[in-house]
Amino acid sequence: MDNYQIIHFNHPLEVKRLSFLDIGKNHSAINELKSQQDFVNDFADLVHSKLKTVLKMADERKMPLVFFSLPFLKFLKQHDTNLMLEIKKQVDTGKIQLVGSCAYHSFSYLCSPLLFKKEVELYLDGLNEYFEKKPGIFINTACLYDDQVAEIVNALGYQGIIATANPWHLAGKHSGQVYKSNTAQPFNILLSNGDGPDNFQISLVNGYGSAYNSDFIDKGVSNNKQIQELFMLDSSDEHSVYAVSLPLSSPSWEHKIPDYTNNPLQKALLKQAANLVNQFHEKLSDEDYKLLMLLCQPDHLLQINQTSKEEGYDHFISSMNWLTDISLRYK
Repeated sequence: MDNYQIIHFNHPLEVKRLSFLDIGKNHSAINELKSQQDFVNDFADLVHSKLKTVLKMADERKMPLVFFSLPFLKFLKQHDTNLMLEIKKQVDTGKIQLVGSCAYHSFSYLCSPLLFKKEVELYLDGLNEYFEKKPGIFINTACLYDDQVAEIVNALGYQGIIATANPWHLAGKHSGQVYKSNTAQPFNILLSNGDGPDNFQISLVNGYGSAYNSDFIDKGVSNNKQIQELFMLDSSDEHSVYAVSLPLSSPSWEHKIPDYTNNPLQKALLKQAANLVNQFHEKLSDEDYKLLMLLCQPDHLLQINQTSKEEGYDHFISSMNWLTDISLRYK
């Protein structure tokens, strides 16, 4: 059985606190200096060795599958240009296989499909600064998947998507095969974290800054086919359809989706952000879109729910102040 692992490298961007009195004063939203310093502080112990492992796998032609968020690539380039150049060489020669996702590793889809589409587009555009290659395979943050995610990703030109294996939706079939999306123009799906008894298994790994439970990069992982070849297995229309009407997330992700969405304050924040996107999506600047995506970062949403009641509320109020700040620019 072939084994594949998708290794995720991300670095969250910290959003500054905004008081009611500072709304409309054109304050910068992102604490770039602190975010960069946090990356530098973690680099030697938590990042460098993982990247070297990926490069060694590439040298041994094991074709590691890797997602790099845009903030991670930016800070890596600033901090270690030579290592960034090594990675670029391996990506551009196909020895590291890029996997596409959301630019800021956010839960933009839980806010608004329009915001999600924008973040996926932003990622593809942003990669031009770092690599010549583009990813052909997509995986959402936390492997979040439903039929509409597939529709959007397919329309943006991806060749296939990784979804979460769910026994109920599989209805007795095993995960180690190619499925078709339940969309107007079906395209191929591979399932992660399934049983894969016969053909292949796909696991999801936290290289740095993601929330997958495992951070073990298996240097001995081996497969006879590149993952892109799996998507081409029997491309007839007779594949089983994997129909998912409500979002599924990976069981390998540290938290369940309700941890990000069920708190009344989280719901209010996501609803207000979605209203902004729906109302002003043709007018929003790139910086405002970016801020909306950052407000949907997993860590940001969790701070509302999992800090003390007072801290969580303060965090929520600051986030809502940023949304008010954005809205004032378009009224």
